[in-house]
Amino acid sequence: MNVLLLGISNSVFTRDFCIQVLAENEIETVVLTPSLSKQYGKDYSVNHVKEIKWPDFFLKGFRKQLGILPLIIKKWYDLNKEIGFGNKIDVLHVHYVEPLHLIYFFYFWKRAKNRVLTFWGSDILSASRKKLLLFPYFLKHSTSIVFMIQNQCDYFQTIFGNKYDSKIHIIDFGNSVLNEIDKSMSRYTKNESKKHFNLPFNKFIVHVGYNASKAQQHIDILENMVLLPQEMLHKMKFVFHISYGYKNDFDIYKKQLIEIMETAQLDYVFFDSYLQGEELAMFRRTCDIFVYGQKTDARSASPLEYIYAGAEFMCPKWLSDNYELLNEAGIRYYVYDDFSDLCEKMQQCLKKIDLPEGKISEQGREKIRSEISWDSQAERWRDLYE
Repeated sequence: MNVLLLGISNSVFTRDFCIQVLAENEIETVVLTPSLSKQYGKDYSVNHVKEIKWPDFFLKGFRKQLGILPLIIKKWYDLNKEIGFGNKIDVLHVHYVEPLHLIYFFYFWKRAKNRVLTFWGSDILSASRKKLLLFPYFLKHSTSIVFMIQNQCDYFQTIFGNKYDSKIHIIDFGNSVLNEIDKSMSRYTKNESKKHFNLPFNKFIVHVGYNASKAQQHIDILENMVLLPQEMLHKMKFVFHISYGYKNDFDIYKKQLIEIMETAQLDYVFFDSYLQGEELAMFRRTCDIFVYGQKTDARSASPLEYIYAGAEFMCPKWLSDNYELLNEAGIRYYVYDDFSDLCEKMQQCLKKIDLPEGKISEQGREKIRSEISWDSQAERWRDLYE
């Protein structure tokens, strides 16, 4: 079987998917990507996954100009030769559904025997009205449409109805960090993990969001957290992991965060190193309380990693339906209605933080594993191709 995957090879999710699902002797895989991955290039090579960079012409987008059609056809022809099986594609798998990208690679879409569209979240949740008008053609001619969780699918159905229900599958990405967390827990204590990152043992380590994007709404979180009694705030150290998600004005945004914290005399630190493997697992374990406030998500893996590693979870009501599995697993967490409610819920959390009842148990950890580990998900993806 040959698989042409349209996605971003520099994404850890694409890397993990290729290694866990596609790195098999009977599957020949090519990833069409905007840029070759400096970070994961070796991983792809070792697992016999080939990366092919988009033509620069595609990266700039099609422009109205004379002679554009022959140029497009020439690029398709060149890519076809580089891919090797471009005229006979068993599966074209699109990770993150962007209609314009499908138009760029329409030649391969038409030639694929099976066409799998996997929505990551913001590709449907944040799609503009113009983009939504382009979706129906590709949805109609797809073989399978995949969502990570049911809520994401429900949102899709409010837009497009039930006409595509026979094609829809709910399959989450697996998660490689859970195994690393298990290893970390067997090797290091929580305090040893804190020491590794130079974090204090005598304070609650509060992680705010998990990237530098403004969509994490750090400012709204902080403006309400500073309303906590001073004696509580002095027992906390705030941690911001900002290794990705930057925009051009991030420095201004960061200064705003610092100003709020300096005024309130908070203890804080920013980490901008990209972490993976054992070090990421140790970083998750440093966290006592994870405060989440992202505008939208489709059940992000990062909060579940924090919870799996033993952190208390502060979840906004507008995302709480995505984390229903925590109720099924009997895992304690706190839902705040809006940012003005965050302060009260944090006080409730601090009163219970040392109580084991309701916090994650082995049964709770096993429930998370059964939902998002690659052990439980990889075969479901391969079955989809069949």
